[in-house]
This record gives sequence, structure tokens and C-alpha cells, in this order.
Amino acid sequence: MADHITSAVVAGPHGRERGARRPSFFLMFIFLGVVAASLLILKFAPAPFFWGGLAWAAALWVAIIGVHGSWPRAILLNLGIVAIMLAGAEVYITANEYTSPTLSDDFYVPNDVLGWAPAKGIGHGFKAGPAGLFHGPKGVLFDVDYTIDPNGLRTAPPWGKDDLAGTVLFFGCSFTFGEGLKNNETLPYQVGALSGGRYRTFNFGVGGYGPEQMLAEIERGVVQRVVDTPPRYAFYTAIPNHVWRVAGRVAWGGNAPRYVLDADGTVHQAGNLGDREPLALRLGLGRRVDAQLKKSAAWQTLSMGDYRITDEDLRLYFAVVLRSQELLKAQYPGIQFRVILWPSMSGGQQPVTYDKLRDGFRRMGIQVDLAEDILPGYSTDRSPFILSSADKHPNARADRMIAQYVLNQISQ
Repeated sequence: MADHITSAVVAGPHGRERGARRPSFFLMFIFLGVVAASLLILKFAPAPFFWGGLAWAAALWVAIIGVHGSWPRAILLNLGIVAIMLAGAEVYITANEYTSPTLSDDFYVPNDVLGWAPAKGIGHGFKAGPAGLFHGPKGVLFDVDYTIDPNGLRTAPPWGKDDLAGTVLFFGCSFTFGEGLKNNETLPYQVGALSGGRYRTFNFGVGGYGPEQMLAEIERGVVQRVVDTPPRYAFYTAIPNHVWRVAGRVAWGGNAPRYVLDADGTVHQAGNLGDREPLALRLGLGRRVDAQLKKSAAWQTLSMGDYRITDEDLRLYFAVVLRSQELLKAQYPGIQFRVILWPSMSGGQQPVTYDKLRDGFRRMGIQVDLAEDILPGYSTDRSPFILSSADKHPNARADRMIAQYVLNQISQ
């Protein structure tokens, strides 16, 4: 009897130990499995943070089988819900907010004046849409070639030397450059083409540029070196995000020219914005972690919107645009300078900033044309005038209608 009790006492703890090992081995197997799956997803899968979120949610919920107690199970259940929510955020932001990089790696080259500029020759533009979350390349929204001329500008249409009515300059960002559009679909190209070559056009727009590059091109002589026929008109395509860019509050500012306000409200260049550290490095996460986090649309959106603009930023923006106008008029007497203003493509401060830009230009006496006034129904339904729901840059139809508007204004 004593031996039986002793045996039971000894066997009991060992039995519990063996029973305790089973859940621990099970949980370790689940953990190692989802870690291995996550590494493979990060390396090979499109939208890896979406699929990774699903994998972790599944692993956490399966792990509930291997634990005892209501609290551990509740924690695993809720962590799985968080993982699902993060995966859902990736889908939503990819479809509605985040615009992924769209250029071949060698498209941009460093530029001492502007920070960066397109490489001469033929570059490549590519973008996969929300369908790319599930089908990779099958979700292609556009796949185009961008031809850059010997002056570093996007190619222009033929023009008639013997019947030239005027030269038109275009400044701005990807809206002017023509992201996702063929060479002959951009706004500057269509102005020249629709005029039958009577107006010669120059496209100084580049993706990511702001008014700081426009001013640098004018005051550093880039425009005068390139433009060899006297310009009569200049159009600057503006979007609310340009306020963030001129203030250096975007992640891609790089070595763009940095302008500061003087006491009298004028501006002068004070070096460059300098490379701003990515958010992951500012949080001390390291470059390897940063490289992986850049695959997340949610993280990229967060890292590019972590600064709020101020009234001082707005004053700087207006001063830079005004100085650009003044220099153009000094270099080319009689030139007409106008702004084409587009509404914001995202939320936050940008819709309010749009109203401030519209009203500010009018107070300054700068002629501003609103894209929503030119494109019928744009304020209520943008879909006929944008590349897609995943990329709200203007499409060829929108640029053609604005080109015709520009020509009508010039003719008047």
C-alpha cells in the first residue's frame, strides 16, 4: 500500500510534467512555424504585411488550443484580432491612401541644384494596384516609359519655328511630369500638340518636387540655360502637399534646396534640407528593420505624415511661389504667371490647406485656376479624371481638358 502511494506521488508530478511539456512543445512549434512563414512572406510575397498579419492571426488562434486558463486564451484571442485589424489596415491604406514607388531604381540621379533629377534617356514607370495584394503583377495599373531629353526634361512635342506664337513653361511635381502617362499624354505635351505646334512647351515637373525646386531652377539659371525662345507664359501646378515639401516635412526631401524666411517676408536659400532619417531610424529600430518596414503601406503612410504644418510653413510656401513669379517677370518682362491648383489627394490637414492656398493666392494677386472648376463634376466624382482609385494622379483625359483650358486662357 505504501509502495503504491509512493509510486503515485512520484508518478503524479512526472505525469503533470509530461502533460505540461506537450502544450509547451505545441506552442513552440506554432511560434517557430509562424516566424519561418513570416520570413518567407517578407522575402517573396506581394503586400507581405497583409499576409503576415493573416498568418499571425491564424497562429495565435490555433495556439489557444494549447493553453489553459481563461486569461491566456483571452490574450491570444485579442492579439489575433489585432493582427487581423493590421492586415485590414494594409488593404485599406493600399487601396485608398498609399501610393507606392513607381519608378525604376536608376530613374533619378543626384543633382546639386535640385536634390535629384531624372536621368537622361528612357526611364520606366510601373505601378501595381490593390489587385497586386493577391495577384502580384496581375494588378498592374500602368506600365509606361518616360523619355527624358538631353536637358533633363520630359520630352516635348514638335513646334514650328516659323509659326511660333509663344513659349509656355510648366513647373510642378508628378502632376506636371505626368505620372503613369505616356509621353504624349502629359499636360505640357498636350498643350503643344493641341496648338498644332504654335506653342512650344517645357516640362520642368518632376515627381516629388515642390516650389523650392521651381525657385531654385529660376534663380540658379537652369531655366535660362534650357529655354532658348522667350517664354510668354508660366504655369505652376500646385497641390496642398507642396506646403509640406517646401518646409522639409516629408520623408523624401533628401538634398532639396532649403529656403528660409527673412524678416521682411522674402526668402533666401540656406543650404539643403539634408537627408531626413526614416521614422524607423529615429525610433532606434535599425536599418534592417527599416528596410522591412518600408514594405508596409501603413508604415510608409505613418512615416510620411508624422509632421504637422504651421502658419510659418504656409508663409514660407507663399513667399517661395511669389519670389518665383518675381524672378520670372524680371528675367522675362511681360511673362504671365498662373497657378493651377488641385485639391488634396488625402485627408488630415490637406483639405484645410487647400482652402488656405486658394484664398492666399487670390489675396497675393496671383492668378489661380482651380482644377475642380475646369473639370466638370470633379468635386463630386473624381473617377473620370484620375488614373484609378489606387492612384489619384490626373489621367490623360484630365490633362487634355486642362490643356485646352490653358490654350483658351492664352488666346484671351
